[in-house]
Order: sequence, then structure tokens, then C-alpha cells
Amino acid sequence: MIVQGTRLPTFDELIAVLESQFSSQAVYTFDSKPQKSIIVRKSALVGAQITIRDNEIIVDACCPNIFISALIGLISTIYPPYHEFEMNVTDFLKKAYN
Repeated sequence: MIVQGTRLPTFDELIAVLESQFSSQAVYTFDSKPQKSIIVRKSALVGAQITIRDNEIIVDACCPNIFISALIGLISTIYPPYHEFEMNVTDFLKKAYN
């Protein structure tokens, strides 16, 4: 999902906002290339990867455990908790930054 806005937060501001909003989940940076991302981990199997680019925030469902991710990559396309959590994060970001 893509959230577009006129004034988006900085990377550090977004981490702080996500830590506050999703306090029961783990929020941490992921030094992916070419730019850093933020992971919001609901469980070992369900999470969301967030990237800020230009005037948009990109939210993708992900498996935050890299070892398990390799095993269940195909399952994630049909496993509803991935998409539900992605939508929860996206809905919050749309309300905050649209």
C-alpha cells in the first residue's frame, strides 16, 4: 500500500510515531539497500515493512524473521494476517499523514 502526503515525517519521526501507536509490537530499522526501512513486527510471522520515498510512504506486509520468510514467501500472498496487519499500519499512516 502507498500513503501519499504533502508533509511526511522524517525517518526518525516515523519510528517514534510507530513506536507510540504500535507499542505492543516491536518497531526497528532494517538497513536494506538502497535505503533503510522500518519493520513493525506483530509476531515472528507477521509484520509490515515501511519505506519513505519522495512524497510517499510504502507499506508492505512481510515476515520479519528472515529464515522463516524464505520458507513461507509464497504463503504470505494468501495468508490473511499479513494483509490485515498491513492494512492496520496503512490506515494509521493515512490518517496521520494524508
